[in-house]
Amino acid sequence: MRYVMIVNPAAGRQNAAETILPGIRKAFIKRGLNPVCYMTRRPGEAAELAAREAEKGGPVRIFAFGGDGTLGEVAEGVTGKNNAEIGIFPCGSGNDYIKLFGSMQDFLSPEQQLEGDSRPVDLIRTELGISINVCSVGLDAMVALNMERLKRVPLVSGSAAYDLGLIRALFGQIGSNLRIRIDDSEEFRGCFLFALAASGRYYGGGYCGAPQAIPDDGLLDFVMIRKPPFYKIPMLVGMYKAGRHIGAKEFENFLLFRRGMKMEIFSEKPAASNRDGEVALVEAASYRVLPHAARFIVPQKDAVEGICK
Repeated sequence: MRYVMIVNPAAGRQNAAETILPGIRKAFIKRGLNPVCYMTRRPGEAAELAAREAEKGGPVRIFAFGGDGTLGEVAEGVTGKNNAEIGIFPCGSGNDYIKLFGSMQDFLSPEQQLEGDSRPVDLIRTELGISINVCSVGLDAMVALNMERLKRVPLVSGSAAYDLGLIRALFGQIGSNLRIRIDDSEEFRGCFLFALAASGRYYGGGYCGAPQAIPDDGLLDFVMIRKPPFYKIPMLVGMYKAGRHIGAKEFENFLLFRRGMKMEIFSEKPAASNRDGEVALVEAASYRVLPHAARFIVPQKDAVEGICK
């Protein structure tokens, strides 16, 4: 088994190459392992490095040092390559994907990671690249854009940055006129706060947007929320963050929930689009599940399936 570490020094607040990598690499070497280490310098480079290592052949475990975006890039690089397993030492702003599988302490333990097994997980194909967690169009993607700016402010954590980003977004234009198609069979039109496609459950530093999502069932969870009266938004946001929106009476006039394999979104005007925290302005987006397209390393400690509380 070969081991590879791909470090995003721009992830989170601290440079992982200086704060996290040395101790973890030392633990690997102590076990007689000699991991190859790379530092990324630009977006997309983690995918290129992961693909290059996987194409060398033979069993390889590739660990991302970063957040959900870095993990998604590594997953993109190994898509379709059965010899590669991917893992993460979380050091991003949100670190949301791992909440389904264990704690930060579990994932930051080199001993638990080395003894961990891998399991198949689904990925999401988009026009902008592969996602491993959550994709969306609308208000929450605009929040992610604001979050990227706010998390550079001293003492503002990933969760706080998302909350502040939400407040900032609420003072802008709320709602996008969207046409949404699910699996070429259902279509919805109207003014939506946002629409998301999820393989994981959490995003935005702890928002449980897809509380029933299962990362290896070959399906995506689609959550679409129509624009509610402004005065209801603070209460709805609290329920949404806690993952109590699916089936809730408070959401019955605004929320649409489906499971399927593909979502297509068309916007009258350019709208913010989010892919594992990476944001772009788009007029159209599509999200298609790639069943069991990667193998994800879960630390040895028994993982409890993520439950939104």
